[in-house]
Amino acid sequence: MKNHLSILFSFLIFSLAYSQSISVQGWVKDKNTGLGLDSAFVILVNKNFPQQKDTFRANNSGYFSFFLTSARDFESVDAILVTNNYPNPFNSSTNLDVYLPEAGNLKVEVYDVLGKMIDEKTFTILPGKHIVEYYGKGSAGVYFLVVSFHGKDFVRKIIQLGNLNGDGIKLQTSGSNYLNKFLKVTTNQYLLIAERFLYVPDTIEIDDSQNRNITFELETVHQNAILIDLHNDVLEKVVDGYDLGVLNTINHSDLPRFYKGGVDVQLMALWVSPTQYPNNPFQQTLRMIDSFKVQLNKYSSIMAQALNSREIDSLVKLGKFTAILCVEGGHAIEENIYKLDSLYKLGARYLTITWNNSTSWATSAQDPQATTKGLSEFGRQVIRHMDSLGMIIDVSHVGPKTIDDILEVTVNPIIASHSGVKALRNHYRNLTDQQIIKIAQKGGVIGVIFYPPYLTTSSTATIKNVIDHIDYIKNLVGIDYIALGSDFDGIERVIVGLEDVSKFPNLTEALLRRGYSISDIKKIYGENFLRVFRQVCK
Repeated sequence: MKNHLSILFSFLIFSLAYSQSISVQGWVKDKNTGLGLDSAFVILVNKNFPQQKDTFRANNSGYFSFFLTSARDFESVDAILVTNNYPNPFNSSTNLDVYLPEAGNLKVEVYDVLGKMIDEKTFTILPGKHIVEYYGKGSAGVYFLVVSFHGKDFVRKIIQLGNLNGDGIKLQTSGSNYLNKFLKVTTNQYLLIAERFLYVPDTIEIDDSQNRNITFELETVHQNAILIDLHNDVLEKVVDGYDLGVLNTINHSDLPRFYKGGVDVQLMALWVSPTQYPNNPFQQTLRMIDSFKVQLNKYSSIMAQALNSREIDSLVKLGKFTAILCVEGGHAIEENIYKLDSLYKLGARYLTITWNNSTSWATSAQDPQATTKGLSEFGRQVIRHMDSLGMIIDVSHVGPKTIDDILEVTVNPIIASHSGVKALRNHYRNLTDQQIIKIAQKGGVIGVIFYPPYLTTSSTATIKNVIDHIDYIKNLVGIDYIALGSDFDGIERVIVGLEDVSKFPNLTEALLRRGYSISDIKKIYGENFLRVFRQVCK
């Protein structure tokens, strides 16, 4: 379920007298496809000289190479000195002595008389004496060797005799005997960092003391995060015969698309239409659970149900799609605490206190009395019993007076599994600033919904609208109280770019481009909800 980026390095480390030189080359590849990736960077940091930070970019095929040469505590040099090259003219190779007063990047380029670059190398080096070697390439003629260091350029005219096919620019550190008394042998330590947009960087430590072959395995930011969607209604389809294991061309969800979208954990709603089943919603809820169990058994190798956080952790580690049941609408318990117990025992881990219909004990946000009528005494009993069971209270769809009453009664954090921000879209289903603040103060989370009419008045909603609601909550109460609650398969209209569960990676990319950090995304995608789940569902 996880995509990885594999970066293969081949290091050739060889010793010259009193010096170390490393040739670093390799490819940046996607581990799944094996194809090279461009736009990847390898960053080298000298731990002994942290100011040295050198970045090398892979080519269009994902290949990169650079040379690292380090002089070891040579005689101090007061100023940059570049000698004339010798021999000149040359028939095979020519050398140039370079004396440097400090560490940095030494760039060496060779041009022909027409200004065409023949070769170019950049070296990360320490202070001291270094020898630039140029092994001729191309036809006989006049060339120009350019040495650049800290903004200063030194140009030397070189004359190549004969047509040559040499290796171009190389660098070594002088091993002259006169340096012996100044020499102190050390091992240089480096940090090697591989990174690419959309991927989590990885860092290793290397030194210049031995040969090595190094492989980085980088995950995408999307796959590195545990993605938990707080609300999906696909079980409403499953009870009517919809097969989760087949890649479908209808609806928003199935196992192939969950895997493609990198969804690790899905809260699967048990919603029963109060108009279609006015007298027996509990029995229909049980039928939905039975149909869910059939799918679990049929696809047990790739799908499992979790009842607690330990099971979530172990199933995600195994790479299994993890389902958690939840009940949408308090009418499902038919005013019977024992039926609430039964649903909990069958795996339901949150109850949305109302759907759009009010019950005798709780008032929905759609109800004309939503601002004045809240919990009945039985409703308060339900809240206290949910606390004792370890069942999360969900206030999406719930009226403002009922939410206030719930916050007064419960001792646990609560969630709004699939809601938007009322300040951005004035809709009765969305949360006011005060409600968001109160949920955050209680330690809960708001799952931002993907339903266009709750996000914008425009006829078309985009990922930008989703992130606008995320932004608003972050700026109001902080990053620790945001989650995702798509409502896929419970909505008839979708976001452009988030058309089904396979499209979640598009949201990740958009969040990164909007400036959200990897840590922010991991919190929004799963860590914030897991905090609540671990506290309540022990």
